[in-house]
Amino acid sequence: MKKLSPKGYSIAEILITSAILIIVIAGLIQLFVNTSELSDISKDTTTAVNEAQSQMEEIRSSTYSSIATNYASGGTPGNTFTPSQGTGKGIIYIDSSNSDLLQIEVDVSFRTRRGRIIGEDLNLDGVLDAGEDTNGNGQLDSPVKLICYLAER
Repeated sequence: MKKLSPKGYSIAEILITSAILIIVIAGLIQLFVNTSELSDISKDTTTAVNEAQSQMEEIRSSTYSSIATNYASGGTPGNTFTPSQGTGKGIIYIDSSNSDLLQIEVDVSFRTRRGRIIGEDLNLDGVLDAGEDTNGNGQLDSPVKLICYLAER
């Protein structure tokens, strides 16, 4: 009977295993960082949606005949608002071409915790500046957009 001599791993096997391990760990770290960033964006988006809903409820509780005037540019409270939480700017568009039915749109552009601007209002001033209207519709759009049709009661 032959005796087996104890044999270890070669340098090549150790290097290959180490390289695979490093690649897997680097991928996991990248996954963690991206997931963390998406979580922050999700929190900021939820905050912006809550602000838009709050603004929409304020508009809906107003007298129907005064909505188009009060929430137009130059009206009181006006067509822009600053969210109470986070950094951003909201803008209100009201289509009153049909006197019996108002189309109310509330868009909120905001800055995430990591400094990224979400929405077309790149300087968060509520004014459509040159280069901000990327889709060419004449409005400051955002992924946080609420549209409501309101009829006179």
